[in-house]
Amino acid sequence: MSLAQQRECKSSEDVLASYMNEDKLFIHYQPIVDLHKDNVIGFEALTRFPPNASFKSPVELFQLAAQTNRLFQLEKHTRKLAIDSITPYLQKDQQLWVNLTPNVVHDDSFTPGFTHTVLQNTKVNPAQIVFEITEHSAISDFQSFRKLLEHYREQGFKVAIDDVGAGYSSMQMISELKPDYLKIDRSLITHIDQLREKQYMVEALQHIGKKLGAGIIAEGVETEGECHHLIQMGVSLMQGYYFGKPDFPPPPLPRFISKQVEQQRNNQWFPLKIDEHTTFSELMRWISTYEGSYDHRFAMNDTPVGKEALALTEVVRFAASHSEKKEELIGSHLRSWFT
Repeated sequence: MSLAQQRECKSSEDVLASYMNEDKLFIHYQPIVDLHKDNVIGFEALTRFPPNASFKSPVELFQLAAQTNRLFQLEKHTRKLAIDSITPYLQKDQQLWVNLTPNVVHDDSFTPGFTHTVLQNTKVNPAQIVFEITEHSAISDFQSFRKLLEHYREQGFKVAIDDVGAGYSSMQMISELKPDYLKIDRSLITHIDQLREKQYMVEALQHIGKKLGAGIIAEGVETEGECHHLIQMGVSLMQGYYFGKPDFPPPPLPRFISKQVEQQRNNQWFPLKIDEHTTFSELMRWISTYEGSYDHRFAMNDTPVGKEALALTEVVRFAASHSEKKEELIGSHLRSWFT
């Protein structure tokens, strides 16, 4: 190594050391929600800088650490920060998601067992920690990394693969590492309520997750339409600005989300609303445009004496047998059909 290269390396090490020794790093947390339970099930730890930082993103800092053979040192520092700062807020049924860079196994200072040691001084147990594989380049040594994950799993930790469907998150990574969770990249989630191609891709990943026994998490959910369409597709685990931006202390689930999810559930199970003013032509028009499932779905019939749930498949049979009625009101005919 030339003298100039030695000086550049020394300078890089000094910069890295300053960020780990002078409190220039802090952690924000973004909620991961389960909309079947209307609850926050965990928080992803995200490294943040103060406004005057010399790095544009944490990725640059971790790249520098890798170049100077201090990747493991930086991961230990940020992981301890994440665990220590969230401990007072993390509930027993919630998880903390922390980054794990695959090529850390090649760092000269790497030794397993650090995370378990940190947890011994807290009330957090290994089953509450999910190692999120966030590699932005291909894994260079699957065999070594697989052994590391086996070591973590033996201690009770969970494993997730991030950015599935984008970049280097290949089928090989999924099959080799057998993760507990697949986090679907936001590129497949944005406008999923409008683009069938993205819906097909997510459906395929759902099928893979089901076969592997891995939970599916949709990342980057930012709109009500995306959230509601994912619910219709059977995706209940989500993360994104729609539920809260990264912050500290860890943000709770916004109240309006629970109300919207409840309404969406009602719409999902009761996609058809009819009343005494509904005509046969209106009912037939709804049936001709409906694209959802008929199994275990109901029509909500609002009658003068109260509301009643009618099996959607039976309502369709009823409509087909009275198709000639057209502009007549369905009320009396419907009562006769179901009595």
